Amino acid sequence: MGWGAEGVHNGVMTIARRELIDRERGGWHHVVSRCVRRAWLCGRDTRSGLDFSHRRGWIEERMLFLTEVFCVRVHGYAMMSNHCHIALEYRPREARELSEEEVARRWLKLYPPKRAELLEGAVEALLSDSERLAVLRGRLGDLSWFMGRLNEWVARRANREDGCTGRFWEGRFHSSRPMGSLAEVRACMAYVDLNPLRAGATRTVAEAGEHTSARRRVEEAEREAGKLGEPMAALRLEAGTGRVVTAGPGGLGWRLGAYLEHLEWAARCGWEKRVGRGAARPEAPRTLEDPDGFLKRVRRYHRRWGRKEGRGDLPRIELRPCRTGRGEAAEGC
Repeated sequence: MGWGAEGVHNGVMTIARRELIDRERGGWHHVVSRCVRRAWLCGRDTRSGLDFSHRRGWIEERMLFLTEVFCVRVHGYAMMSNHCHIALEYRPREARELSEEEVARRWLKLYPPKRAELLEGAVEALLSDSERLAVLRGRLGDLSWFMGRLNEWVARRANREDGCTGRFWEGRFHSSRPMGSLAEVRACMAYVDLNPLRAGATRTVAEAGEHTSARRRVEEAEREAGKLGEPMAALRLEAGTGRVVTAGPGGLGWRLGAYLEHLEWAARCGWEKRVGRGAARPEAPRTLEDPDGFLKRVRRYHRRWGRKEGRGDLPRIELRPCRTGRGEAAEGC
């Protein structure tokens, strides 16, 4: 008992983190951090009436900043009212290939000296300490260090804002086992991107929650004609503007326009609940090779991670055609 097919946990037993995360080869993971007790990460607290929605921007910006330091690539995320989902690729081998100077500069980007003019001296000091560099190299290739620096930073800032101390998160973070195929990765990303619809925070995939990967990808496609027809890639912060953009070659094996169609189809099918045999189902997009398998995997993620944040039926959504921003349909949709 424990982990079943598709790497989805059945909630019966807990598995040690060292058995879930391969620190030598890495892999694709779905990680979740949830606030303790009745704390609110980003939403409106129904008891006090206070609105913490601005914190969504905190965690999104910090998370993407940390991808410039640690060997982690973020492909999907959703910042919800009291928890956050992240679909990421953990790449510890990259840390072993970094030069000593790159290790030093990455670490000092995370923990810079008090004055900018002291940076080069701090770099030289680290380069002269091979043992310290070896420790830092290991940390840059450690998923727990990535999540720890994210959650610690958010907790400290939230506690300062709330004027309190103590635990903010219910634990470190929850993680799936490494995903074994791109089909599982696609289903995980779809589950993450569909969470705001389930919670009633938005009514369309095209207008997904503001601090979600789907929304950021749509915004980039609206700025750049033809983006919907390009292969999907990891997300990063654009230097100078701070906007969220895609980075590097597309390694996911599908195009953004097609992926958005798959999301909209899953939403119409009622991805978060079982549908009785013989029930009518919308016609699947032609770009989706295995509709039944895709929907089944998304529902498995929901059974593993779904809680009570979104109650009731999924809102009716409006299906919108994929467009490039110039009025024509995007190639690859």
